[in-house]
Amino acid sequence: MKLLVKKDEVNVIQENPVSKFFEYGLSFNKLSVGVSEINGRYPEKGYDVDSEVEAVWYVESGSGQINIMQEVYDVEPGDMIMIPKGEKFWIDGKILN
Repeated sequence: MKLLVKKDEVNVIQENPVSKFFEYGLSFNKLSVGVSEINGRYPEKGYDVDSEVEAVWYVESGSGQINIMQEVYDVEPGDMIMIPKGEKFWIDGKILN
């Protein structure tokens, strides 16, 4: 069972120009753990769905909106939001410089 992920072991995924994901490969069965930088809309069109895991997003900096189950939530630093498994969502984030 993997209990520690070092910085150089993180899987970095650049899906499009507005979003970069840092996945930490810990041994969870039903939870997604990672860090994201989103400056714009993710996904660029439509929505995303995590069909296998629940996701928890913590807003460290910047601001934005997250649409889950057709309800829009305004988020800012210090907020945490859960995206239930199988729910459609999109994010519109603004990185502060």
